Amino acid sequence: MESEEPIKPKATPPPLPAVPSLPPVIDEADDSTQGSTEPLYEQELTLPVDRLHPVTLVIAFWNAIRGFLIPILIIFVLNRSREGGSGIVFFLMFFFVMTLLQQVVRYFTFTFWMEGGELVTKQGLLARQERNIPLGRVQDIRLEQGIVHRLFGVADLHVETAGGAGVEASFSVLKLEDANLLREAVFDAVAKAKRAEKGITEEEAAEEEVEEETIEIRRLSTVELIQAGLTSNQTASTMALVVAALAFLDDFIPTDFFRRIESEFKNNVDRIVNAGSSVDWWNLAAMGGGVILIGLVISVVGALILFHGFVLGRKGEDLQRSYGLFTRRSSSLPRRRIQVLRADETVLRRIFGLVTLRADTAGGNPMDQQAQNEGRNVLLPVLPKREMESVLPEFFPDIMRGAPEWCRVSRRAIRRGTVKGSWILVLASVALYFLKGGIESLWPLLLLPLVYVINVLNYRHFGYVLGDRYLRTRRGWLGRTTHVIPIRNIQSVAVVRTPFDRFHNLATLVVDTAGQAFTGGGPRIGNLPTEEAEMLANELTQKAAQMRYRWN
Repeated sequence: MESEEPIKPKATPPPLPAVPSLPPVIDEADDSTQGSTEPLYEQELTLPVDRLHPVTLVIAFWNAIRGFLIPILIIFVLNRSREGGSGIVFFLMFFFVMTLLQQVVRYFTFTFWMEGGELVTKQGLLARQERNIPLGRVQDIRLEQGIVHRLFGVADLHVETAGGAGVEASFSVLKLEDANLLREAVFDAVAKAKRAEKGITEEEAAEEEVEEETIEIRRLSTVELIQAGLTSNQTASTMALVVAALAFLDDFIPTDFFRRIESEFKNNVDRIVNAGSSVDWWNLAAMGGGVILIGLVISVVGALILFHGFVLGRKGEDLQRSYGLFTRRSSSLPRRRIQVLRADETVLRRIFGLVTLRADTAGGNPMDQQAQNEGRNVLLPVLPKREMESVLPEFFPDIMRGAPEWCRVSRRAIRRGTVKGSWILVLASVALYFLKGGIESLWPLLLLPLVYVINVLNYRHFGYVLGDRYLRTRRGWLGRTTHVIPIRNIQSVAVVRTPFDRFHNLATLVVDTAGQAFTGGGPRIGNLPTEEAEMLANELTQKAAQMRYRWN
């Protein structure tokens, strides 16, 4: 485990002077607009294409087969000796044909174009649907290529916007070159509008324009992906997958196989419960080790498939990701749109000195499980902790370089946590004593020193750093979470005091940002002295008010 950086004690900050009205100070690095509803785009913009690629029908047919073939086979196997199976297959075939028909109608009616600063899509035969997507609100444009897509040289394109609950528009499918041109056309249109807002002519922009090369920030090797899989803490979900797989194979594997395993497990449990009986610890250890090994293998294989060939780069202001073995995914995210960045260190990753980076924009759906399955909730799957400070400027170019000096919370957090943990152990000991009796039932009291040690460690690893432009927070000693928040993107700051907080004269500072899909929202700084929490909240709100909020 890495050595901890020094933490300076937090001195009580002086009261901030009252500010009756703040001047509209604008962040020099900011080029976004706020509150403007006037159109920045005057003429219609030409796109490379305005319809989907004919391979759309082939992809639709393949997806329909992939979605219906397995259920049909399962029903056929399970009902091979029963009556009525053919009827269920007939209904599945009916829905299969209806799905294909729906995709055919979508292909012949789907059109799109750009005009007046909007990306417009129109589709539908009987019920016509037209969707207008403001270009200035586009957060991300993702390209995805499955195996069939790569065979035909096509790709799916997905558009996400600020404040949206997921994908606003999907273009399935486009020729790969056309998809890239469409993505560039959208971002070029936004850049031209912003130059026009600043009064920069196209001639002046052309004179200053320099061909931008893609800078490679990080390329993950196979060894690093194996490390990511081994330390991902996915054993529980993997075990659930194994149980589901065994339940599915129940019809194909002899029943005696499962009965022997069940009988062996039951016999060992009975020996543990019955005092004085010998226990076959080797069998138990082998069974437990086998489950863990299967979980690790599945986790590693999943990481290798999902993040194969992972490359994170930057071209100008745009962060670009590309990864995937069977389904190749690529996305572009302007770094100015990052609302909050979170660094996760699980227990295993802290042992090996690794960290995972996640970033939120103003869009996204916190309940989108598909985003997690596709790796979209991860900005960088795995990174050596020692390299984190050198990588942060790639996301936040104006962040302070070097290791930060962390400010600690109140030492009363140790006493408060120790008292709370001690009461839990005392109540558990009393309950065990009344249930079983005997002095040996009071064994939870032996853990009282451990409760104190844990709270001391929590205190030493809990802190924050308030800079001119960024707020950092961290918490956790066994597993650690670190947040980096641009102050300009703070939406609200709240000081929360529970009855226990008021008893200890403490408070919790809650910082909220627009993006809460992949990082769990803004951070919470607990166990702050009340006066310090109020002053910190006042300072954050004043600084945020002096900067222009940036969500695009």
